[in-house]
Amino acid sequence: MMKVVSVRREGALTRGRGVLAASVSILALAAPLAAYAQDQPAQESAVTQVGEIVVTGSRLQRSGLDAPTPTMALTAELLEAKAIVNVADILNEMPQVATGLSNANTSYSFGNIGLNQVNLRNLGVRRTLTLVNGRRRAGTPDDSNFLAFDLGNIPAALVQRVEVQTGGTSAVYGADAVAGVVNLILKDDFDGVEAQLQYGSDEGGTYDTLTYGLTAGVNYDRGNAVLHMSRTETGGLTRGDRGLGTRYGFVSNPANTGPNDGIPARIPLRDLSFAYFALGTPTGNLPFGPNGTWTDVIFDSASQTFRPLNVGDRGVIDGSYSQGEGGRQDADTLVAPLERTNVYAKADYQLNDKLKLFGEFIFADITARDRISAVFDSWSTSVSIDNPFMPTAVRDGLIAAGEDSMYYARSHDEFGMRGTDMDRQYYSLATGLEGEFGDTWKWSAVFEYGKSKTTNHNLNDRLDPRWFEASDAILDPISGEAVCRSVEARARGCVPVNIFGQGTISAAAVDYIRVNHSSTTDTSQTMLQGLIAGDLFQLPAGAVKFSAGAEYRKDEIDFRPSSVWENAEGFFGSQFSPISKSNDVSEAFAEVLVPVVRDKPFAYSVELEGAYRVSKYERAGSVDSWKLAGSWAPIPDIRFRVTKATAVRAPSLGEMFNPGSRGASGLSDPCDPNLLDSGTPNRRANCAALGFDPVSWDPNTRRMTTLVFSTGNPDLNVEEADTMTVGAVIRPRFLPGFAFSADYYNIKLDGGIDRIGAQQTVNNCVDLPSLDNQFCSMLTRKPDGNIYEVRDSYINVASFEVEGVDFEATYHAELSDLLRREGDLGRIRLQGVASYLKHNTFIDRDLATGEETAFDDAGEAGNPDLRGMVNATYYKGNMQVNWSSRYVGETVTNNDLLNPAEDIGSYYNIPSIWYHDLSVAIDTPMNVRFTAGIRNVFDEGPRDHPTTARGNLGMDDLIGRFYFLGAKWRFGN
Repeated sequence: MMKVVSVRREGALTRGRGVLAASVSILALAAPLAAYAQDQPAQESAVTQVGEIVVTGSRLQRSGLDAPTPTMALTAELLEAKAIVNVADILNEMPQVATGLSNANTSYSFGNIGLNQVNLRNLGVRRTLTLVNGRRRAGTPDDSNFLAFDLGNIPAALVQRVEVQTGGTSAVYGADAVAGVVNLILKDDFDGVEAQLQYGSDEGGTYDTLTYGLTAGVNYDRGNAVLHMSRTETGGLTRGDRGLGTRYGFVSNPANTGPNDGIPARIPLRDLSFAYFALGTPTGNLPFGPNGTWTDVIFDSASQTFRPLNVGDRGVIDGSYSQGEGGRQDADTLVAPLERTNVYAKADYQLNDKLKLFGEFIFADITARDRISAVFDSWSTSVSIDNPFMPTAVRDGLIAAGEDSMYYARSHDEFGMRGTDMDRQYYSLATGLEGEFGDTWKWSAVFEYGKSKTTNHNLNDRLDPRWFEASDAILDPISGEAVCRSVEARARGCVPVNIFGQGTISAAAVDYIRVNHSSTTDTSQTMLQGLIAGDLFQLPAGAVKFSAGAEYRKDEIDFRPSSVWENAEGFFGSQFSPISKSNDVSEAFAEVLVPVVRDKPFAYSVELEGAYRVSKYERAGSVDSWKLAGSWAPIPDIRFRVTKATAVRAPSLGEMFNPGSRGASGLSDPCDPNLLDSGTPNRRANCAALGFDPVSWDPNTRRMTTLVFSTGNPDLNVEEADTMTVGAVIRPRFLPGFAFSADYYNIKLDGGIDRIGAQQTVNNCVDLPSLDNQFCSMLTRKPDGNIYEVRDSYINVASFEVEGVDFEATYHAELSDLLRREGDLGRIRLQGVASYLKHNTFIDRDLATGEETAFDDAGEAGNPDLRGMVNATYYKGNMQVNWSSRYVGETVTNNDLLNPAEDIGSYYNIPSIWYHDLSVAIDTPMNVRFTAGIRNVFDEGPRDHPTTARGNLGMDDLIGRFYFLGAKWRFGN
């Protein structure tokens, strides 16, 4: 069973008064022309006026409420009110957005630290297309070499608004827009100078952010030029900063007597230490108990032998946890610190009345850091009884038990914490022409080249060949000193290691074994695009509007792993091979808007809209996508809208050509007696068929990691999806300033490309109705039954269906009108957005038999069935007060449990949570705006549940109450 990752969304959408005429002229052609067309001010003053916001849900411009496909906008005003320094932070609050990649969830990964990528509808980052000014940009690789645009490349201070369109956009914007499009519209036509400074800190002073920047622009006779430079520094948090250095999780219930006894199989326990992990002295299960019995022990430096490990009354729980003595992860990264420098420049020049030349440059330099525990051993290295560092009492105890060596667990703190420092540089250069001809026709042509360079610095890694050489020590008969057993190793300078005690590995041995190494990934995108748009002809209801274009893109990737990774010499034996590949696509597309009826009885407005795109991929062949949409307003107060579309996504370079990497992962064997009731009803029978005793089977996964081989698949096919939205927009004339929309959406995707994960692969093997499935062939077990290796590859195996309803309501009014009083009482804007998730279904299709098994995750922890946000703003003179809140509904841990009471009892339910933010902005006579506020006013979260305590779902705040103060100086126009 593969889970569709949960999506979270929340945002503040700004809707204005009035209805745009259905015959609105085409202003947004896309690419640079889209940015040119969208430069209408959203508001004359952020404090005094609230106006209509025009969005570009297609290349045919209209407001989000008038567009047939729901389109929402987040304004620069909201970003400033919430002290947003990273655009991903505000997007992740939207009900339509699930957990993507951010600073708070990318620790413990090879290459994702500091990435910020959005995930619409919980269909994954790979099915969400991110644009800047209506144009696709070069991607940044994740740790699977998948390329997606990093939102960190664009500073929040430069964003005029963010448009989010969900569904029906592939024909308009191309592949990857299966779930929808996020379009960042940047500030343009800037005249004057604006300096910004903002600082924020949490209540305890353990986390802070600082951002400062300068934007300067000038209008001249034939155009405008803009330059922006900014710097952002966000602090980090360790697990210890939030009291998360120990484990709060589910463990087996000793009171459980079996299935259907009314007693939960698992119970939650707090403050669990790690019995065999993160301790800087050896632990293990060795014959050093009373009378030489095998027991859980720890090495005691004072007595120079092993003593019983003080793990509490239950002993070592589930082979991993201790309620007493044990290791912690206090120093490990929880939220990654990040430093970012951004530069943006744009200039245009009017060659004549009908022709304009423009150029644009974007640069970003981002550094993020991750620190986790030191290299360790978990029964992976043995020490022979002739090792000279082995204390006499230990040697005698092993000999008495008939052993000639021992295996152990130990954190080798002498090496220092493992670290990943990610340096990412992004460049984008574009130039083009925009022109006009005739009365309504506009055209544009643009060339763009984008490049990202990612350098992954791995710190305090271990050269395993040298480690195993140094661990095998003997006594030199000549010198009487401990030396490495291998003569060849001694010739290379091998220094033996002493693991008995804390801090016993010498600095010389560390220097021989420890290594820092770097890997580099270069990616680029070359794009040529031409667009044309205008009025084809007039109908009684208005002009038929048309846009068309052609585009060529070439993506390239060059991954150069370090020699340590390429030769599998590092810790865990992780292996990565070089990759140098490219892929190109040629596309042609068109879109048309037909006003059918205007100002007729029961047909105030009827419009039809269509789009078609054909794409020819170098490696995936030709595919097409289309969209049909319509809207009907029987009266001016209500409009019904519908969109039916197909969407496609071609396999990426990383999915096709990832040459394979080997690593290790802490997996659970689903046939572990403690987990037999944690899957589908098929699990018990299938595990019994494999020969595992449901009571006595003691898998090695309880104590050690498992090899995982991750690989690409050059034979992948294109994904295809059918999408539909049906909705209504109500703007009653008797209540000026009020608007309400409700939209049903349905996305069905077939042939989904996914690396389903090693854990899910082993679970699927026994959770499906039969063992004769493709997942069992993707794992290898040793003769004793223990899992040896799991193959985790991309396959076209998945189908998804996401279904639900989005709601939005806005209201703005003068308080004097609302209260029927004289004078200026100010203005209010109220806005609420909610989303109900009916289904989030993954359909597991067995490639061998064609049998399908559906897993619906709607309502689970990662997929709340109800999320929402409320945003309220009060404007009075030079003051603005904003109150915003977001809601995450109650969820459950796992919909697939046949009898939750038999699994975790009352902890099956995870509580709901509300978060609230408050800010005040004041404009001073000296053209300085001061903003102050509090995020998470009531210091809520993370929710007190094992599933949410570490904030790993992206919906639970790890920062806590956060104060901020900002100032913005404005000079000139």
